[in-house]
Amino acid sequence: MKKFILSACMAVLTVATSIAQSSEGHIAYDVNVSSDDPNMAMAVSMMQDSRLEVSFKGKQSYTIFSMGAIMTMKTISSNSGDVLMLMDGMMGSKVIKTTNEELEQTEEGEEDDLEITLEDETKMVAGYECKKAVVTDEDGNETVFWYTDEIVSSTKNRGNLNGKIPGISLAFETDQGGMKMSFTANKVETTVDDSIFDMTIPDGYTEMSFEDFSKMGM
Repeated sequence: MKKFILSACMAVLTVATSIAQSSEGHIAYDVNVSSDDPNMAMAVSMMQDSRLEVSFKGKQSYTIFSMGAIMTMKTISSNSGDVLMLMDGMMGSKVIKTTNEELEQTEEGEEDDLEITLEDETKMVAGYECKKAVVTDEDGNETVFWYTDEIVSSTKNRGNLNGKIPGISLAFETDQGGMKMSFTANKVETTVDDSIFDMTIPDGYTEMSFEDFSKMGM
């Protein structure tokens, strides 16, 4: 479950999505990190000022997840299915080249042990009425998702648990190992600047294989 949560945080929408009849848009999330465990104080402090943003147009997508002082991950997916990950942090600047197909293969079976309960409870998030979904893993850890079916996905993706949640999550919250993390959309737009989908690798990045990246537990 921990691997899934981090994966979901880094790339809530890594494939094409659409808002109503539109095939492009941008979602920005507020990120809040807290813990009642004093032993987690340093980790919580390093995660402050985290942010998550997702942009998409057709099959192109761009996700940036800044995990405070720990790491910033940018994920860009092209129309052809190529994926570029740019990672900046304590390990320096790394670039990982992969594909949507390879990502899907590494995630196969990850949701098999998850119990998903769709509830009638609703709340408004960023102007959208969202329904509640509770995801429970094999250890009894719960993650709460608030999703809207007004934002639909043209394909199965990590933002809707590969189609098991009937909509895109505009808010989700979890408590893993004593650290509470919540993500809440604060802005939903229906246009995006095409330049953010540029797959050019910036100067100063060292290439890392997808296999080595996967061994990091991401």
